[in-house]
Amino acid sequence: MKNPEFSLWKSTLLNHFRNDLEKFATTTENKEVYAVILDCQATYGSVNMKWNTVDSFKIYAEKHCSSYPPDRLLGSRGVEYNVGDFSYEDSKQPEEINKFEQWYETILSECFDREDEESWNELTQKFIHTLVEIIHELAPTFSKLNTTGDFIAFIVEHDSDYYEYIKKTVTIEDYYKAFPEVKEYDQYLSHIYSLTKEEQVTHWCNLLYEFVIEADTDGTRAFKQMNRNEYDAEDEIKKLGLIASSKVVTLFEVFSGYIPSVDGVIIQSESYTRWMFLSILIDIKHADEETINRLKQILIRKYEIDNEVQECINIARTLHALDSLRFPEEVYDENRLRLLNFEEYKNK
Repeated sequence: MKNPEFSLWKSTLLNHFRNDLEKFATTTENKEVYAVILDCQATYGSVNMKWNTVDSFKIYAEKHCSSYPPDRLLGSRGVEYNVGDFSYEDSKQPEEINKFEQWYETILSECFDREDEESWNELTQKFIHTLVEIIHELAPTFSKLNTTGDFIAFIVEHDSDYYEYIKKTVTIEDYYKAFPEVKEYDQYLSHIYSLTKEEQVTHWCNLLYEFVIEADTDGTRAFKQMNRNEYDAEDEIKKLGLIASSKVVTLFEVFSGYIPSVDGVIIQSESYTRWMFLSILIDIKHADEETINRLKQILIRKYEIDNEVQECINIARTLHALDSLRFPEEVYDENRLRLLNFEEYKNK
């Protein structure tokens, strides 16, 4: 298979996958197949087909995941659709496939060496596009399987978001049928996004606060029912950007015990909890001058009064991320226990 073309690779792979599924279709294990996934790496040109049945998932879950809560076990974020935990995969692939992978890697390596990003992207996207075509052309073979009513077939690419390519092979109706919690969350987001930006900031920051204090509220319960958690609230705050920075600093003040919470409570949290708010600010990368000055004053207080010198390193890092022209990079000792250039922050 010298200088193999995608068309030959595609036909070889398609026949290989089709034969494996047809063989499986004749077995007694062909019951309630709920997903077929092409598990691939576009940087290497490798792909395997994996699939799972309701029974095999239940057996695996009982053996390995008996202590998991529902959100870690079921649905779009659970073991149920984690391709690495599927029970079935395609047989040994033909030698032609291995030769294609070698050719593909060589071409990508050449693109990398000459810094040809355009050709790199063109080749990797052609790889993904071909796999999309393969899934569509396997549809007649899927009909030979005993599938569930919410059966789906899609691509998982190791260096991309898990469901980045799912809508290329799964209709929105089938997507929502397989993952009703995603449909519910999309509707939830649609409502939140209809609010003003200021109202959105308040909503997400209040929700994050409730998660951090482990409050059992209507908001946290609804969120958990959609298989969502505090990290999703964090992501939404980051998306809002600069307008959210002031509120995030307020949360940092609350969990430092400097001001009362919305419940009127003084909270003394662990430093790793407070780091969460600083990391949000670092990812946002923007804040107005008033917000930056508030954070600077917190740094001074923690360094000169509270003697929380190790946390000052993280605050200094955050200030640099928010305004690198005004604040230098943090300098600390070899054990990362003390900020060595505090005066450079205090005097800015």
